[in-house]
Amino acid sequence: MKRINRAEKPAIYVDLIRFRLSIAVTLSAVTGYFIFDSKSDFSLVFLISGIFLLATGASALNQVVERDQDSLMQRTRNRPLPLKEISLQKALLFSLCHLASGIALLLFAGTITALLGILNIILYILVYTRLKRITSLAVIPGAAVGAIPPVIGYTAAGGTSLTTELLLFSGFLFLWQLPHFWLIIMKYREDYQKAGFKTFSQQMTEKDIRNLIFLWVLFSTAFLVIFLLFGLIFNNYLTAILIPLNLLFIFLFHWFLYQRTGPKATQGALVLVNSFGLLVMLIFIINALLR
Repeated sequence: MKRINRAEKPAIYVDLIRFRLSIAVTLSAVTGYFIFDSKSDFSLVFLISGIFLLATGASALNQVVERDQDSLMQRTRNRPLPLKEISLQKALLFSLCHLASGIALLLFAGTITALLGILNIILYILVYTRLKRITSLAVIPGAAVGAIPPVIGYTAAGGTSLTTELLLFSGFLFLWQLPHFWLIIMKYREDYQKAGFKTFSQQMTEKDIRNLIFLWVLFSTAFLVIFLLFGLIFNNYLTAILIPLNLLFIFLFHWFLYQRTGPKATQGALVLVNSFGLLVMLIFIINALLR
């Protein structure tokens, strides 16, 4: 059922920018910044504002490009463009203004920083978004999009040579986004088929998908814990906190994934994945501030 028209109201633009996702992207870039240097200056202000505008602009542009597919999916059919609450021209102009402003602000943080921002937009819009209609392997460049913001933040702080800590954090984000994508695909399997997106759910049973997701989560957390156990990053206190939390997460995630069924259980597993990813970001920031 069509919602009440909200034309020209701020809520339309909030839907376009996907605020929570844009905040998460910004936080991951800030984490990369602090991994290089716990001290901040105006470069951090340029990074936060620039990366947020870049993320919001990319979100709006993605909705412009996928407006026809969005109209076919129950999950996205109430977005502003499918409901015609905003014209295509206004949405495109809104997106381009945000992207241009974001790139300009990142330039103040450094040329390499801005170039990485541009690269990520190209990877997101021209590679990931297009490949979604061609191959289920589109999730790989999609995950790469989420792994680049920490590197952007790292260069904004003055980093040039990549450290073990940065590579670990970006690598973890890359690995961690795949179960995030797969859980969404599992929850909205029929939607993705209606829209013509290629997903592995078309060749796998739901049980196989659950097994794949759980094994991948175990692999991703093991990737992080191995570095913790060998003391390559983090002080002993943070390691002592994160490892038990990691075990608790795995227990709860297994419960949601296997002991319960239906959309609510899948949503619970998705919330857990996102929450643990946020927790890892915060611990990386705390570790940098304690150095």
